[in-house]
Amino acid sequence: MSVQQDRSNESDAKGAFGGYHKREVPEPDKELTRIGHGTPMGEYMRRFWHPVCLSEQLTDLPMATKILDEDLVVFRDKSGRVGILHKHCSHRGTSLEFGIVSDKGIRCCYHGWLFDIDGKILETPGEPAVSKLKDSFYHGAYHAREYKGIVFVYMGPPDKKPAFPIRDTWIEPGVKMVPFILEVGNNWLQTQENNLDPSHSSFLHTRITEHFAGSFTEVPRIDYQIVGDGTGVIYSCKRRLGEYMWVRQLHTFLPNESHVGTVYHDGDSQLYFQRALWSRWIVPRDDVTSVYIGWRLFGEEYPGGREEDCGIEKIDMPGQARIPDYEEAQRFPGDWEAQASQRPIAVHALENMGTTDGGVALIRKALRQALRGEAPNAWPEPAPDGVEESDPVNLYTEDTVFKIPPAGEYEKEWELLGDVGSRVTDIIFEADKFEGRERIERIQERLKELEAAYN
Repeated sequence: MSVQQDRSNESDAKGAFGGYHKREVPEPDKELTRIGHGTPMGEYMRRFWHPVCLSEQLTDLPMATKILDEDLVVFRDKSGRVGILHKHCSHRGTSLEFGIVSDKGIRCCYHGWLFDIDGKILETPGEPAVSKLKDSFYHGAYHAREYKGIVFVYMGPPDKKPAFPIRDTWIEPGVKMVPFILEVGNNWLQTQENNLDPSHSSFLHTRITEHFAGSFTEVPRIDYQIVGDGTGVIYSCKRRLGEYMWVRQLHTFLPNESHVGTVYHDGDSQLYFQRALWSRWIVPRDDVTSVYIGWRLFGEEYPGGREEDCGIEKIDMPGQARIPDYEEAQRFPGDWEAQASQRPIAVHALENMGTTDGGVALIRKALRQALRGEAPNAWPEPAPDGVEESDPVNLYTEDTVFKIPPAGEYEKEWELLGDVGSRVTDIIFEADKFEGRERIERIQERLKELEAAYN
């Protein structure tokens, strides 16, 4: 083919009816999307604690599951301990999902081998009494931790196990944490990226389908930054709503943990530092499916929604769960439809990203920096001996609505939104030297002072 023909084909691909020239679908981004054992992202993810299931899902029967492309069985033995083991019996490979939950551990249905929660083989009843087989190796097992209605797993090297992470909102007096879990029909990354794409709320969740309060219709000014020396990303999202200005921040921890603010406020009354209503993880099952699991926080300071709308395959944030009826999904799509239809694994090479995609670009950059060793703090430290939980870590997710008059022309208003938003972020960062209620009250006081300065 001549150079002239090559240029002609390139021109055709950019013009009308050029589908013929755009048929090729490149490979997905292997560095960020593949999570199996030995892959860069898979090994990175295995250094963190991940939620696996809700406590209420563990009955008198074991539960088969898949996390990070590994087949597992989760169970609660009759002494109340939670175990997470490799699914297939070390003897002949029978699935332990058909095992018998015992007083201590789980017993394989096939030949009666009994496994403790740490993988120790307690009994091999078909073997001679003098057999040393059970003492010669361990079955595959992972550390489990149960916290406020959710079971977590650590799947990395045992000597690098970090302390279980605690966030400040989880220990607030009076807060009630209600767990939920949803299955997701796509690669983990495109759902996690959705957290860093607040502009979609103005379209998918309000203009296309009315999921959120009408205040989300206004397209915001959004600024993004990496925080914690590479441990996470935040966005600052600012909307002008008449005489009010709404400043909203979302805090995401690498690789897959996010804390989301209210979707119930109408932006028509003052609000100062309302905390995250949802803490959630997007955990890969394999490369093409994930699980969306976390808590909804309820209490006097966490208004809106209903507890009974949270649980197994349900959440009180509208527009999240899959719509089973295909025609209804086409008419009223939500996050599930928008993300799963990007292909099971989104192909980044085919995207044409714009200014609304700054958060998506930034989290990809932050993840690459972590994987390539350019952000050492993005890797958790092994816990010191005897330390099971981290000290509480402050969250930067918040919603504040100021009564601040508009600046007038578009350019001045855009500058005002950016100025107020950056000052809000600074106030919240500066308050990290305080803890608990003192920190919250300090931030709220400073925010009210900031509002007064613009009036």
